[in-house]
Amino acid sequence: MKKVILSLAVLSTLFVSCQDDKNEDIIAPIVVEVPDTYTFTRGGLSTVSYGGQTARLEMAASLMEQIDSENVIASDLLQMFNEGTGFSDEALNTSKKKLGNKTAAYGDASVNPKIVGFLTEYAEDVSTSFSTDAAAGVAGSHTGAGGRTVRINGKGMELNQVFAKSLIGALVMDQVAYGYLSANKIGDDVDNDATALGAGEYTTMEHHFDEGLGYVYGQEPDITAAASPAGKGVLFAKYLKKVNASEEVGLATEIYDAFKKGRAAIVANDSELRDAQAEIVKTKMSRVILHKAAYYLRGAAEAKAAADIDYADYFHGLSEGYGFVLSLQFTYDQNGTSYFSHAEVNTMLSTLEAGNGFWDRTPAELNEIAVQIEAKI
Repeated sequence: MKKVILSLAVLSTLFVSCQDDKNEDIIAPIVVEVPDTYTFTRGGLSTVSYGGQTARLEMAASLMEQIDSENVIASDLLQMFNEGTGFSDEALNTSKKKLGNKTAAYGDASVNPKIVGFLTEYAEDVSTSFSTDAAAGVAGSHTGAGGRTVRINGKGMELNQVFAKSLIGALVMDQVAYGYLSANKIGDDVDNDATALGAGEYTTMEHHFDEGLGYVYGQEPDITAAASPAGKGVLFAKYLKKVNASEEVGLATEIYDAFKKGRAAIVANDSELRDAQAEIVKTKMSRVILHKAAYYLRGAAEAKAAADIDYADYFHGLSEGYGFVLSLQFTYDQNGTSYFSHAEVNTMLSTLEAGNGFWDRTPAELNEIAVQIEAKI
């Protein structure tokens, strides 16, 4: 059953006009029909399309597998990342999509090379050292008391985890908040004239909004059920599901509902409702990154403080935390800026990397960074 929303701006105009004897001032309200699920059609055919985003999410998952393998070649990883080819899935190779040109596209110019550096360092230093016992300053493998084995660089960083969590901000959040749901992509100057469109065809604005949605739900098996996300893949949806089940119950429904209302507003040409829902999506998505950055830092601090430290679990968790910290600069607050600037994030990352990196970090240092992040939640 569709929900009908009348534009508040128009209702206000109607109210004022009714106080006036000039009936010609009265205008018809904008009626926005919001579907129960993210289902939009024209002429009986779906107008929702985000195949490019699904392809990029699949590429990220495939790359993460590669940076957990032995003796990989740096040029192969860079081909996958920058050129969108070299994958075992031929559909990805022919998709004409790439990760590299969409990573930190709206962020500081230094972020993309830093993420590329995770790939090359893994190939050249870590993947060739599986048989080496990891130690401070020495890349290699370490198996913890609980049975987990991590492949880490000399600073204790598990680079596949760092890479994936960094993309949650630098790819997903950056593309949604500062790309597809920005005024440049869905503002009033973007084409949204559907009068001449045929069955299944969409406006530029409709498509841009769908592409933003695709970075969140592009690997969901059923978009109509995404209010309770399956969490498939290795990027945002996976952690939206986790936060929705623990730190902030109901967050997934808020984000999904805002996507539905925003898309319905575009169909109805209600720019005020469209922009309000886009703001909800961007600020609510940011909470996932804030929550998980603090969560993994707190967990690592607790692990490091244990009498019998399981270093494998500690390195694994802190690597996730590092990637989420890097992602903080791509968040979006109620003022339209990131919760933490690039410089502030770099200060946190420098603290984590100092000396022998994770080997040297103390619980107090990790908790101090967590406190800064929790203050924004």
